[in-house]
Amino acid sequence: MKIKYNIIPKEAVRFVKETFTIREALEELEESGYRCIPILDESAAFFKGNIYVQDIYRAIIKQEYSWDDSVLKVKEDENVFIQEQASFFRIFSAIKKYPYLAVNDEEGKFVGILTHANVMSILEDSWGIKTGSYTLTISTHEYQGALSAIVSSIKKTTSIQSLLTLDNESKFFRRIIITLPHDTSEETLNNVIQQLETDGFRVFDVDKI
Repeated sequence: MKIKYNIIPKEAVRFVKETFTIREALEELEESGYRCIPILDESAAFFKGNIYVQDIYRAIIKQEYSWDDSVLKVKEDENVFIQEQASFFRIFSAIKKYPYLAVNDEEGKFVGILTHANVMSILEDSWGIKTGSYTLTISTHEYQGALSAIVSSIKKTTSIQSLLTLDNESKFFRRIIITLPHDTSEETLNNVIQQLETDGFRVFDVDKI
């Protein structure tokens, strides 16, 4: 899954240029309401780093720089960017450290940002939050073919909207979260649970989305 289809495009991103002073950068930040925005080059084509509100105030209070110094004096994260063709799974751990990740195209030009909200939207979609009806949390002992057996058991009654596995590092126990289709009735739900338990699986949590 490529992240290029889930980014906020450059046209919708607030940014400053490398020619801005620290004062101008702070004005842009305060007007935007964000704690951090990208710095682009003078042509607004290439990512140069990020500017944070707290870094500006810290630098001014400590008199490290003046208001008329270049914004580049207080830039951060100049190497924190990803390619728009990057896999979602490759960026998942990286984005935890930053408010967003700058995204560049194949030519190295800035094309937008990937935010935490974008990532959450991807996860919600994969979990079927907007298109499902019920989620079942199923516990099973870890053995070869366990996941296949659970899927087969459910498909005797209905289809599956999405599936998520937890405890993947455990050698003995695993939880499986299944989301059922949006048109699943309560009767069908009960039939699914009964079938799973008949097949030897334990459903220990049911949530209606």
